[in-house]
Amino acid sequence: MSGVAFEVTDPEEKKTYATGGEPPGDFHAFRLDIREVVLTAVEDGELVVRLRRPGLPVKTFRRT
Repeated sequence: MSGVAFEVTDPEEKKTYATGGEPPGDFHAFRLDIREVVLTAVEDGELVVRLRRPGLPVKTFRRT
């Protein structure tokens, strides 16, 4: 998985991420923008790589 993490610093926006289980005091919160996800596996003796990017179909690559 790859992408960019943006720290949320606005106190009002951070409240939307609170679950009630945080320790007392301030906490760090991040919003994630995921750019791609790769799943790698071995299937029937082949290396199979599946690549997913937002807005595009999954690409599958196979290597023996």
